[in-house]
Amino acid sequence: MKKIALIWAHFFFTGFFPLFPGTFASFIVVLVYFYFLQGVSPWVLLGAIAIIFLTGIPASSYAEAYHGKKDPRSVVIDEVAGQLLALLFSSGTTQVLAAFVLFRLFDAVKPFPVRSAEKAGGGLGIMLDDIVAGLYALGLVSLYRFFC
Repeated sequence: MKKIALIWAHFFFTGFFPLFPGTFASFIVVLVYFYFLQGVSPWVLLGAIAIIFLTGIPASSYAEAYHGKKDPRSVVIDEVAGQLLALLFSSGTTQVLAAFVLFRLFDAVKPFPVRSAEKAGGGLGIMLDDIVAGLYALGLVSLYRFFC
């Protein structure tokens, strides 16, 4: 079970990509969404996000203990959940790319309350800050879709 938790926390070893593993994991999610998940019911995607989030909490907590440091770079399951949330209603290349760029921006800059969510600590903090960053990106892409 411990190996499964680590594989999940590292999103099938994606977290060991040598440069910017979080961005690489987000990019993988974007590719999967663009080619396979566009048009899938938002309810199905929300269910998937909920499962990723809920299973990511204990997996991230275990990975944090395993690596002996807070929020290790190799733990990228949080990026998977946040990026998928950012993409929730996106359609077409422009919206998908905007969701990717905005999510990465909010995840890096951590505007309020993204940084506050991170303070929850452990696996919950690891997962929650990316969910909030994903909500920011989702909101801006949704505004774009509404006005354009």
